[in-house]
Amino acid sequence: MEWSRIQVEMPDSSVEVDARLGVGESGLDSTAEQMHGEFMGSIPHLEEVKQEHQAVISDLSKSVMASKDMSRDIQPVGEMLSELGGSIDGREIAIPLPTALPEELVVESMTQGGGALVRLIAPERFGGIIRHFSLAEGDSIVGARWSNDELLLKLN
Repeated sequence: MEWSRIQVEMPDSSVEVDARLGVGESGLDSTAEQMHGEFMGSIPHLEEVKQEHQAVISDLSKSVMASKDMSRDIQPVGEMLSELGGSIDGREIAIPLPTALPEELVVESMTQGGGALVRLIAPERFGGIIRHFSLAEGDSIVGARWSNDELLLKLN
């Protein structure tokens, strides 16, 4: 099965975006080494420092990638909500996400067996969060909206 994207409704008032964040340039699939390379590349002096810095970052990127892979493990919805400080109220899941880029949120779902899997991507300048979680059997997401720094997911 493939992931299907769920449209996140934004409030009527437009959300201001900090254009300097440049999430589209790096994105969540970038390594720490790539992001630091972009940063260090914008400093025209200190060539020796850049080379030493690159060596250190190269060594550290392996542990960063391991942490990134762990964030992609599938969790039960309750565990994910405990981690992020969210809640379920009736047929709605509330997930607090203090993101500067709510319009860049990605919510996708996939049916697997008797339940649904959900992928949540909330980008930030240097990373963001990626979470995969499972819903209770028979549950699925029928809508999503952004309100007061929370992602609200409506269940069937």
